[in-house]
Order: sequence, then C-alpha cells, then structure tokens
Amino acid sequence: MRTRTPVVLFLAAALGAVVSRRALARIGSSALSGGLSLAGYGAHPRREPIARPDLLKLRHAEAERNRSAHRRLLVRLLERIKAEHDRHTAGAQKEPPVLDILVVSGGGDWGAFGAGFLKGWHKVPAQHALAKPEFDIVTGVSTGTLIAPFAFLGDEPALDQIVNLYRNPVADCVKPRGRLYFLPDNISLSEVPGLERELRRQISMDMVRRIAKAGADGRVLVVNTTNLDDAGPRVFDLVEEAQRAVDSGEFDRIHEIMLASAGIPGAFPFRIIDQELYVDGGVTGNILYGGRAEEEDALPAVWQRTYPDIPIPKIRFWVIFNNQFRPVPHVTAPRWIDVVQRSLETATRAATATAVKHLVALAEIARLKRNADVEIRLASIPGDWSPPAPGVFVKETMDNLADLGERMGADPASWDLLTRRFDA
Repeated sequence: MRTRTPVVLFLAAALGAVVSRRALARIGSSALSGGLSLAGYGAHPRREPIARPDLLKLRHAEAERNRSAHRRLLVRLLERIKAEHDRHTAGAQKEPPVLDILVVSGGGDWGAFGAGFLKGWHKVPAQHALAKPEFDIVTGVSTGTLIAPFAFLGDEPALDQIVNLYRNPVADCVKPRGRLYFLPDNISLSEVPGLERELRRQISMDMVRRIAKAGADGRVLVVNTTNLDDAGPRVFDLVEEAQRAVDSGEFDRIHEIMLASAGIPGAFPFRIIDQELYVDGGVTGNILYGGRAEEEDALPAVWQRTYPDIPIPKIRFWVIFNNQFRPVPHVTAPRWIDVVQRSLETATRAATATAVKHLVALAEIARLKRNADVEIRLASIPGDWSPPAPGVFVKETMDNLADLGERMGADPASWDLLTRRFDA
C-alpha cells in the first residue's frame, strides 16, 4: 500500500479494496528475507479457548442482544415519527411525516464519491422534492462508517469536514509491520498509527456530544461490523454509544467500533470489543438496510400493530453506493494477484447488487401486505467512469471522485428511482 494515504480512506476501506497490488506482491518477495528481529512485528495477543457448548450459548446471547437492540431502535423511532404525526394533525407541522433513511455503502477509497455527493446534495434548494432531508436513520458500513456520523449531523461544516478528510493525506496513516509483516503470528499486515490518531482527533468528545444530542429525539445512527467469533454481523447503535460516552467521559469504544467496521481483514488490525473479535462490516453486508429482520419485525409491520388506526408514514430510502455496479471491463492479467483483487472487487459489487434487489423486494412486500409507500432511490459511480491514476488510495483519484460526487449530488436527476424491475 502507499504510505502517504488519506487516513479517512483507510478508515473507510471496504473489503473489496483488499490490499494493493504492491503490498500483495511484497508478500512473495519478503518471504525470501530472513535473519531479522521479530520484535515489534505485532504478534497476536493470547485469547483463551472456549468450549463449543459455551460458544453456542454466547451465540444465543448475541442473537438476543441484537434483537433487543433492534426493538429499542424501533421504539425510539416510532415515538419520534408519531410525535411528528401528532404535530401535523394539530396543524403545527405543515407536511405529514416522512421517514427518511440514508444508506451509505462500503467502497474503500471510492468513499470520496459519497462524501462529495452529500456535500453537493446539501446545495439543492430546500423547496425541491429531492432536497436533502434531515435523516431519521443513517446507516454506514466500512467507508460508510466514517461518512455516517457527519451525514447524521448533516450541516455544512460537518459535510465540509468529511470531504476535506478524504482529500488530504497523512504520512503515517498505514505502515507495514517491517519486512516480516507477512508472518502468520502478526495480528495484521499493517499497523495504522496515523489512522487511529486522526480518528481520535476528528471523532472528538465534542462531536460525540453532538451525535448524542442529535439522536435524543429518536433519530438513529447505526453501523455494521463483523463478529468473527460468532461468524455474523453486529450492528452498533452509535447514538446509544455516544450517550454512554457522554455519561462516562470515555469515548475510546466508539473509535474501536468504527475501526472495527472499517478494518480490512488481515490488512488492518482486528478489534476486540466485549471480549469478541471484530473486523470489517463489509464481510457480512456492504449496505445496512434492515434486511435481516423478519417481516413481522420490520418498521411497517410494527407501526401497523402499534398504531392500527394511523396510516404508515411514507418511507424513503436514499442509497449511496460508493462503487460501480458494472465497472468498465478490462482484460485481467493471468497472475494470482490480479485474479484475487478482481475477484474480491467483483464479489463485493455482486453482493451489494443482490442486497439492493432484496431491499426492492422488501419494499414491494410492504406495499402488497401493509399498503405501505416505500420509495428507494440510488446513486452510484457511473459505469463509464475510470480512475485517472492507477492504484488505490491515490489522491488524484479521490479528488476526482469527490468532484464527481459533488456535481452529481447537486443534480437531483442523479438519483435513480428503483422498482421491482431493478437490474444492476
């Protein structure tokens, strides 16, 4: 990997970015080196083994924890939307409530597109039907995990901050663990001192307080991680985590969650949270849209049970995909490095396309079964776009993507309205 890399891009790195060709090639050449000290190479911490029956009990506990978290989120959200409905009915609010959900995908350094898109979208006049709303829910995965808190706050300074972070590199963002970085006892190929330092500077206690305050009325900010011990996803509620940090004065846990969500497996250090091992959320889902919940536990069904005499509010999903569904084709070199890189990138795109189709299907089910009005709009990098420079995490490419995102975000025609006929 390049050493002069924008810290936020490595933070935002999705699984599909994997390791650059240069880093992969170095694995083969470094294996020939020897006679070096192993000190400081990131040997893994010891983890005590747990018997399989106990691991299965932990899995059940994890599932219940996730269900409980989902229920808490829905209760907060429904109370918020019902309050808006009551204000509208009383004449204190002109328009009926609309539930707006922003979904920001993974995508590695191409997250510069999503950051730029949000900045451009902020410029659309408020009276326009597709102007950027105040989101009721913001979700992020990998690169989207970094973008999500800034999008959640949603004001111009916050959006400028995230775009500037993508455009500006730091020297020690990512550092290989010496010439023997490939040894299997290392916790990762690289360490990330610049990334960790910059994250702690940007996601400050002041910002954590702002997140807690912005979510106090029921707004939701969630990010996806992957629990490798349980071999499944875990969604973290960053509003709840922010309030915990404000109450305790300790906010390192939020940093660990974000680093876990964006931690490319093997390339970046894993994170231990609640005694469990976490890596990139993109492993278990490149977008987070509620697709794992049973239909009976989805928002339209819960609203219908809770408020049977009140129509389900309109729901709008705004999906920003920091990638291309169909990239420009090219002849893949017949080398394992190129084959692995192209295959993983293709797998991430294909999985995301399937997830989007699933979201469209869920919207159709909600329409047919619950008479719900669910609208899905998608913005992605155009299929004919090509990076202006080779490599990953290259400033020229990221500036180009941020510029592209700003232009597209400022143009409401950039949004594709998806139907059950969506074809990626």
